[in-house]
Amino acid sequence: MLTMPEKKLIGKHELKRAEKFLSNIDLDWKQLIQHIGSCRIKINTSYEPYQALIKSVIFQQLNPKAANSIYEKFLNIFQKNFPTAEQIFTMDNDQLKNCGLSKNKMSCIQNIAELHIQNKLPNKFEIQKMTESEIKHIFQPIKGVGPWTIDMLLIFNLGRADILPSNDLALKINYSKLKKLPERINHEDLAKHSAAWQPYRSIAAWYLWQLN
Repeated sequence: MLTMPEKKLIGKHELKRAEKFLSNIDLDWKQLIQHIGSCRIKINTSYEPYQALIKSVIFQQLNPKAANSIYEKFLNIFQKNFPTAEQIFTMDNDQLKNCGLSKNKMSCIQNIAELHIQNKLPNKFEIQKMTESEIKHIFQPIKGVGPWTIDMLLIFNLGRADILPSNDLALKINYSKLKKLPERINHEDLAKHSAAWQPYRSIAAWYLWQLN
């Protein structure tokens, strides 16, 4: 059953509230936000869920530069447009491989495309009405799609404001740097600390991603 989302959505006014909220957590957060400036997170609601999910799969476990290079090669096959599910499902494996995709990612991408063709995935209107748990229930059984991949869809495609990708390596490294911890924080402890960032954990994550 579809229900309205219980989470805040990222918008211009919500970003301003988030910046003020996070700045008031402590001096470290205040200085980080002053250093980075206004949040410039980019939300793309034009993608269908299968497209956003495929993009997240491409970016899995890669640094942004390498991931963007592969993603651009992927789009270039289709004149820089995101391909339809039918195009992906029927395309030659060598074309995907030549983009720099691993065998596992190729299989996952084609599986997502097939599920969309079979109408087993929600469209961009249906998914807006779904809760996070409903979305995860649909996508997590797909081989190659883990919590991080779904979190990226929730943040950058659906604009959910309170998502914590606690397994994200850069977040763990940068939060440890922000708080001057003697060793890298683990995802369980990061999740505990992030309680102070609610209901703006997506925006908090964006600020941590900007930390050099």
